[in-house]
Amino acid sequence: MRSFYKDLLKMLKKNEYSTDQNIIENHCIDWRGKYKGSSDIIFFPKSVSSIIKIVKFCFKKNIPIVPQGGNTSLVGGAVPRLNKGEIIINLCKLNKIREIDTVSNTITVESGCILQNVNEKLDNYNLQMPISLGSKGSCQIGGNIATNAGGLNVIKFGSIRSNILGIEAILPNGEFYDDLKTVKKNNTGLDLKQLFIGSEGTLGIITAATMQIHKKTNDRVVIIICLNKFNQVLKAYQNFISTFGEFITAFELMNKFSVDLTEKFHGEKKLPFKGSYYCLIELTNFIEIENFNNFVYSKFEKSNMYKMNLIIAKSEYENKGFWQIREEIPLAEKLLKNVIQHDVSLPLNNIEKFINESSESLKKYNPNISIINFGHLGDNNLHFNVCINKDLNNKEHEIFKKNVNKIIFSFVNKFNGSISAEHGIGQLRKKELKKYKSSEEIKRMAKIKKIFDPTNIMNPGKIL
Repeated sequence: MRSFYKDLLKMLKKNEYSTDQNIIENHCIDWRGKYKGSSDIIFFPKSVSSIIKIVKFCFKKNIPIVPQGGNTSLVGGAVPRLNKGEIIINLCKLNKIREIDTVSNTITVESGCILQNVNEKLDNYNLQMPISLGSKGSCQIGGNIATNAGGLNVIKFGSIRSNILGIEAILPNGEFYDDLKTVKKNNTGLDLKQLFIGSEGTLGIITAATMQIHKKTNDRVVIIICLNKFNQVLKAYQNFISTFGEFITAFELMNKFSVDLTEKFHGEKKLPFKGSYYCLIELTNFIEIENFNNFVYSKFEKSNMYKMNLIIAKSEYENKGFWQIREEIPLAEKLLKNVIQHDVSLPLNNIEKFINESSESLKKYNPNISIINFGHLGDNNLHFNVCINKDLNNKEHEIFKKNVNKIIFSFVNKFNGSISAEHGIGQLRKKELKKYKSSEEIKRMAKIKKIFDPTNIMNPGKIL
């Protein structure tokens, strides 16, 4: 540890930092183990005032800072780089729920609050946070905001951006930014808080936020349908939207390979039918309907959907079992080698063309490629992951990744999509961002970064 840290440490409590490399190393590697950095010291501030002290010190000494929440990033956005002299500010101890307003249905939480813990607290009020993520047991609210998390319920509630009312943050020079508004309408000039949402910690450290919360969904029922062609998937989506409308909270897509993978992961088959595509649909708030199954089947008959292979969960246990198939696909991917992940979004009417043309091009590149294709069809978000399940050395893997990325991103660009839908840019997509976003847009983002962070100490090497 460098000696000049001593002046800073005198201003903090002993349990607000650590120089133990055994502890630090756990925070220097990302969730998938792809990015590993280094740091001399990690801070665990318990208060906003402690964060201000740390940031002011770093600004004065020109020390780069990596803000970190639950470290569930899939793009290397929350870990330090190797040998860059970066310190980590982990927000896990800044974890108070400051206020729950059951009249306005808002909540003010500190950044270190874990998403699942917040929802468990809201259960007491029959309320819920508007986002649902596979990493809900470890991801933190600050990280959710910094990456503009989407998740499984965007079709009904929107992404986290749609639910933020106010933000509190520490700027790179240590200044306190307080915009914790609770009003839902505020038309008083530029909405600066929007800059922090999705900024991945490059503009400052989010310390708290006020968010909209919603009445807890009741009587959820999960349906899985099996289809052989993508045009059938789109037709089913349109039919469900027109038939069930506001009752739909999720419409998820999974290809055959991804479902087979999860069944292999669990060592058991959970679905009675096989096809090219599976759709998981969650319907909620049928509390006034006595016989839900009969209601659903009658809707199917009227909309001509009864011919589909489908299964309706008959209990909450089955609801969870069906969701488990979808949620554990990323875990099941660990059974494979050389998985290259992609988190893209495309217009609905272009998704089929993207899947067909990119898959054909990938197979031409290497016939042994497998595609794990799943995502949130309700918000046009597709996880299009590619693997070749064989041993590759580091050089071979990098060549494979480079070529796969080039193919996929070229088709994303061709069909007017985005190379990142919900996971952000981080380190993983930094180079691609410059290829697939206009130079004018990149310049404007760089100018905003310069205004907030003129010395580039806040999460350097990420996004730009």
